Amino acid sequence: MSLTKRLVILAGLVGLLFYNATEAQLWAAIVDYQLSWYKLGVPLAWGLILGALVSLVGLRSFQRWLEPITFVAVSLLTLGLTGSAAVFAAHQIGGLMLPPMQLAATGLGIYLFGYSYARFNAASNAKKTTKDED
Repeated sequence: MSLTKRLVILAGLVGLLFYNATEAQLWAAIVDYQLSWYKLGVPLAWGLILGALVSLVGLRSFQRWLEPITFVAVSLLTLGLTGSAAVFAAHQIGGLMLPPMQLAATGLGIYLFGYSYARFNAASNAKKTTKDED
């Protein structure tokens, strides 16, 4: 079994721990961290912006970290989505899904960081090779 499958299975099982959370605990997390539906997009935007910025600055040391970044992103995404499903199944209130959805959004933001870094890096490498050929 590959490392990715193991991480996804483990994160899914940990995400089920949200099933045991009470409504008071979930509301306390929402209030403490000031979560809202509008803030779910913030990690996505920061992931895209920072990935492109790191690539444009020219930091090539992140290339060896793309695989671990992807593992962490997939684990957080699985943890958040499984937790969201568990919370909704337990409480039947959509608003209580904010804490695990924030984890999922953070995982997706980390993935988008790696994706935008790789895409911008590939585009800059393609420009360099076309300039070298001319």
